[in-house]
Amino acid sequence: MIFNIQKCSIHDGHGLRTLVFFKGCPLRCPWCANPESQDYGIQIMEYPSKCIGCGLCARCCPYGAIGPDGRIDRSLCPRECQRCSQTCYAEAKKTVGRDYTIDELFKEINKDKIFYDIKGGGVTFSGGEPLTHGAYLKEIARKCRENRINVCVESCGYALFDSFKDALEYIVSTFMDIKIIDTQRHKQVTGAGNELILDNIKKISDLGMPLTIRTPVVPGYTDDPENIRGIACFVSGLPTVKEYELLRYHNFGQSKYGALGLPYGLQGVEPPSDQQMEELTGIANDILNKYGKYSFYMKDNKKEGIKCLQKES
Repeated sequence: MIFNIQKCSIHDGHGLRTLVFFKGCPLRCPWCANPESQDYGIQIMEYPSKCIGCGLCARCCPYGAIGPDGRIDRSLCPRECQRCSQTCYAEAKKTVGRDYTIDELFKEINKDKIFYDIKGGGVTFSGGEPLTHGAYLKEIARKCRENRINVCVESCGYALFDSFKDALEYIVSTFMDIKIIDTQRHKQVTGAGNELILDNIKKISDLGMPLTIRTPVVPGYTDDPENIRGIACFVSGLPTVKEYELLRYHNFGQSKYGALGLPYGLQGVEPPSDQQMEELTGIANDILNKYGKYSFYMKDNKKEGIKCLQKES
């Protein structure tokens, strides 16, 4: 199940990328910018500001799940019905998630091949968590590579290695998150420990695959200097890491929680300051410089304010 296909990305792999977002993730990070990616099933997002009050959705709902105000009572809605979103021509209700066959998804990806051929780039599979769809990921990645399309993956790393290892043959590089280095704290915040994640990252690196490690800098959760220091120590022992990126927290996904009928747990949390980002980058640099030649630079990304450490060749 795919919930979005985003064109013309430039921050998720080399060149111009098409991002394919798989639905479903085993983690529950409170800062997640795509909460619609977490559930493995179809969902309905609603936008009251677009509602024109026609009442069609309420009349077509066989479960009586839509009140006079047009809002969904999610305790009554089975989601798979989708009649309200199919009926709503004002797009106040939208279905999130669609099943694609391998051929259907490849057809969408292949539409952009002319841009890859001219400017470089390819497809990046993201999520949710693409590694939890190991068999499907292998087949779509293989089809892309057979057609000379570069394949990257963005992952939180939480999946059984044996379930996705065969897909790695067709993947050129991976972006892996390490959010919190302490496993108990990781479990407290995300709902799962990080042992599986760290083990998978080591195994992928041992295979010789280029890695970019990312840490979202979220105030009160991941911005502890000791956390960044611990992650940098772990990164320093990975032979194939090309970059370590610190990504500034943003709240651009907040409205999506409301559209899904979910609370946003980071209400009022402000993004970290430039000074804090510089300080954390300095901490990571101090560690990495002890183990190899690293140079610091900043990517021009106003959306996320990426700070990046790149290993010199």
